[in-house]
Amino acid sequence: MGLSLEDIKNAMNNLVNLDIRTIVGDVEFDNKGKMQPMAGSKQIVSRMNLLEGDITTAFPEEFLQAPLDGVRSFHGLRERQAMDIAHGNIKALQQFIGLIDTIDRQEKPENKDNNASKLTIDTPSNQAL
Repeated sequence: MGLSLEDIKNAMNNLVNLDIRTIVGDVEFDNKGKMQPMAGSKQIVSRMNLLEGDITTAFPEEFLQAPLDGVRSFHGLRERQAMDIAHGNIKALQQFIGLIDTIDRQEKPENKDNNASKLTIDTPSNQAL
């Protein structure tokens, strides 16, 4: 079972776009496991393009007044949390790529005899007590 071109396109879209949905009402899950609002549910939807920095949010006018205005504020908090998570994920990816680069450089023949360039990874056996 391999990846289809559609799978690859979806993965790339998911890397670029971050969708945040706040649903008030009942939900169901589709055949891909995605949460979908049921009839009569209300929702706020935001899409953030992580490459371009664009953020688009849509919601019914009912979210401008009580009692749903609190839900709109909650959604704004979730947008900020999502951006923090996205920034953390990007930083972790950069560190991972740096680690792979370090390991790759250490495995090159010209570095095999140079003990100073060895990568040290703390394990329980070499950590100070």
